[in-house]
Amino acid sequence: MVKKTKEVGIRRYSQWILLGIALMVTLLSIGIGPYGQNEEIVQVGDVAIRRYVAARDTVDEVTTEKLKTAAASSVGPIYKSDITVEENSTTQVNDVFQELNDLILKMKDGDDFYQMVQEASLKLPVVLTNRQLTAYQAMPLSNRILFADDCVGILNQIYSEGFSADELEQGKVQVKEGIEISGWSTDLKEMGYTIVSAALDPNLVLDEEAMEAAREEKRQEVSDVWIRKNQKIVDEGEIITQDIYDRLVSLKLIGDAQNNGKLLSFLGSSVIVVLLFGAVGLFFFWNKGAVILKKNEVRMLFSVYVIMVILCKAMALLPYYSLIPLCLFGMLISILIGRRMALLMNCFFSIIACMIFSGDVEFLTYALISGSFGALMIQKTEKRSHMVPVAVGMAVVNFTAMFAAGLFFRDGYTTELVVASGLGALMGLISVVIAVGSLPFWEGVFEANTPLRLLELTNPNNELLRRLMIEAPGTYHHSLIVANLAETAVYEIGGNTALARAGAYYHDIGKLKYPMYFAENQSGHNPHDDLEPKSSARIITQHTKAGAELGMEFGLPKVILNFMKEHHGTSLVKYFYFKALKIYGAENVNEADYRYDGQIPTGRESAVVMLADTVEAAVRSMLGSGKTLDEVEGAIQGLIKDKLDDGQLNHSGLGIHELEIIRKAFIKVFHGMYHERVSYPKKEDIEAASRKVEVGKEEKNSDNTD
Repeated sequence: MVKKTKEVGIRRYSQWILLGIALMVTLLSIGIGPYGQNEEIVQVGDVAIRRYVAARDTVDEVTTEKLKTAAASSVGPIYKSDITVEENSTTQVNDVFQELNDLILKMKDGDDFYQMVQEASLKLPVVLTNRQLTAYQAMPLSNRILFADDCVGILNQIYSEGFSADELEQGKVQVKEGIEISGWSTDLKEMGYTIVSAALDPNLVLDEEAMEAAREEKRQEVSDVWIRKNQKIVDEGEIITQDIYDRLVSLKLIGDAQNNGKLLSFLGSSVIVVLLFGAVGLFFFWNKGAVILKKNEVRMLFSVYVIMVILCKAMALLPYYSLIPLCLFGMLISILIGRRMALLMNCFFSIIACMIFSGDVEFLTYALISGSFGALMIQKTEKRSHMVPVAVGMAVVNFTAMFAAGLFFRDGYTTELVVASGLGALMGLISVVIAVGSLPFWEGVFEANTPLRLLELTNPNNELLRRLMIEAPGTYHHSLIVANLAETAVYEIGGNTALARAGAYYHDIGKLKYPMYFAENQSGHNPHDDLEPKSSARIITQHTKAGAELGMEFGLPKVILNFMKEHHGTSLVKYFYFKALKIYGAENVNEADYRYDGQIPTGRESAVVMLADTVEAAVRSMLGSGKTLDEVEGAIQGLIKDKLDDGQLNHSGLGIHELEIIRKAFIKVFHGMYHERVSYPKKEDIEAASRKVEVGKEEKNSDNTD
């Protein structure tokens, strides 16, 4: 148990290492992909050394921004009235007249009013002449108050209309005009103009918030200018202007030493990739110790993924992404591991490929559809006659998927779309050829158990099977029946039928060592009658180990060797164990000496072969002793239950509900094999019936004569 736990830990550790390597390869492929594949540095004024076209539909940020800026610039100045300006100016004018009136009240005999004003510090920086001050001093207080009110009134009138800083001089003209139409003397008019114009400030100020809102509204009214995929940006030999340069940089077609967006884009893509790999890691490792993939399957999944990522990176500069054999990933995973795993991993790979190619939703849609159909259709290539239909089918799927995605995402039909769809169809054909043609490589390097390889193993001309047929014909016949039982049951539970049949063919190959010690090969004398029970049990139980050794000698794949080791698990050889109990007594018999020294089944197919092997031998014995099929059905359920209770199915992955499905499948096969046949008449009965017919004819003839 400790050893097994250690092996599981080592396997988990190696899987984490492979996952980490795959993550690094992915990040490098993306990092030096769309963010670094076009690092040409050009400057304004250079001559373009090649033709630059847009890689995809995108917004022309340069032109769009210029139009938005022009629209925003069309917004004129927007003013708002500042009431505090009017209040301050009115206060200043009133304060000046109040100060002048206070000085007049303070005057004594001999004081010079002009001199007093010069020495005083007025609220406004005004220069008043002696004549103006003398005329103001000569008026009674009531007239001075009236004069001040007129000046303030003129000021208020101008403020009511409002004026900006640019209109200040015009405001002063209005002050002069207002003073001129009053009835005061010339000196007072000049005095009033001097004071009011000094206090005059613009009360209309720019409303920055309103102007910014208006500018933003104008910007929003401008629609985005689009650059269509493959649209020319600049042709070879043309001068690169500032506009063209900005457009090339925005499209990431050239490098820009001051562009920090590349780092941010790579950072964002890295986070997405890490999250995706985290989800895959949780799927594979949060399974409570269950084995989702075998060691060779993990290595194959890693190898196929890395190869496809590198292939996508190498082909990322192609003008048509339909030239990338995206469906090849799903095909290989489906045929090497299984279609369910292929469908799941295809979703993961499609997202990664989209990021490497810097694709869009159209790319992702095409990759998902193409890969999914590839994973499903490649399963039919186990028959050579289906190769051409599958290849043609993939071509049709790729063409249809590319064309339909283009019609939807590109808003219409173009000749370019037909070309891209045709290239996709061609890659569909090629992908099927590559997937099937590469199977010998995967079989040889990773011991992949493909349907074609398993089909070769079940060929009766195989040397081991021919030996079994000749040297142990009873075991060979038994293996054929077990194969039929196992294949039928595995099909019903959705397992690998080809693997079940191949494993069943070879599960008892170890009996070639001592074929006559097994009941199905005996005709008359039983060698076990001359042996002790313990010796007989040792010979019987050694056939699993002998089979594995013989299989290794003939180069059988490991998965088939597991059938030889596991088809009896650690079961008890009951016949010889009970025989030993009768002879020696329970206290002198060690049960471990009568158990198989193997391992319990670690796969569903291997467990089904174990059950089929047990059931076939028992049913053959029961029917030979005169029992009916109806009686046998109850015994089958008991045999399956014995294996379950003995713990032989603990690591098989079979569910309790599947055991009932397996039982019914076994019964169906037995009913087909041992159905009731019409009994043929004996020779004596046929002769008696013939004589009876002849007598009847004679009697009839005599009646006619009379």
